[in-house]
Amino acid sequence: MTYKAPLAALAVAAVLAGTSIFSSALASDAKSSPCTPVAEAEFGDPVICTGIMKKGGHTLAVRLYWDILADTDEWHVTRIETAKTPNGKARTVLDDVDSRAPMSMEANGFEFGDFNFDGYTDFRLIEFLPAGPNVAYFNAIYNPKTHRHVVATQLNMLSAPEFDAARNEVTSEWRSNAATYGKDTYGWDGTDLILKKRVVSMYDDAEHCMATSFEPVGRVTAEALGSGETDGLLTEVYEEPCS
Repeated sequence: MTYKAPLAALAVAAVLAGTSIFSSALASDAKSSPCTPVAEAEFGDPVICTGIMKKGGHTLAVRLYWDILADTDEWHVTRIETAKTPNGKARTVLDDVDSRAPMSMEANGFEFGDFNFDGYTDFRLIEFLPAGPNVAYFNAIYNPKTHRHVVATQLNMLSAPEFDAARNEVTSEWRSNAATYGKDTYGWDGTDLILKKRVVSMYDDAEHCMATSFEPVGRVTAEALGSGETDGLLTEVYEEPCS
């Protein structure tokens, strides 16, 4: 089963269509959200998101502590705690959080999923919605050795990652300018995201598009690509018209 990122896809589509990413189309359906409605939260009290750990079957409660940014009216998550029950003792505490999104986006697009395909439940929420389509997420992955969720630094470097457990693949679509966009495909190797393939599509002045496929030179991590310097990391494989 492929785990998709519907909110990110909507945001990208809106930007590419020239519409606002703050459209009401991005507002989450409260019935499908795993979180208590933001409107019901008292100021200072957390919004609670509830799921099930896939191994063990016990409840996973995620508490989102928040405020509202006065200058932008964005809903701002500053701290995340996990516990076995909504009011239980915190097992994970993540203080270095700066997630901001329109208040119409319920709980900043919070989602549960299995992002590294190990059978345990992870979670993420929008970190921020940029002017362009490269949507940033704050991702946290469960570490079964410590029984805690940890910040997934390499995933956080990717634009709007999508997850395919059947292929053990994580894909990320990005755009560097109006004429150049790309798709990176990664696989997990332990705790590292390793690049499998990069495809870069470019339009010329006549609006003709060519797609160039690259393969990694050796073991190339998401962290290495995230530095922005690709010399020596990629080799061109072939070029063809965009599909």
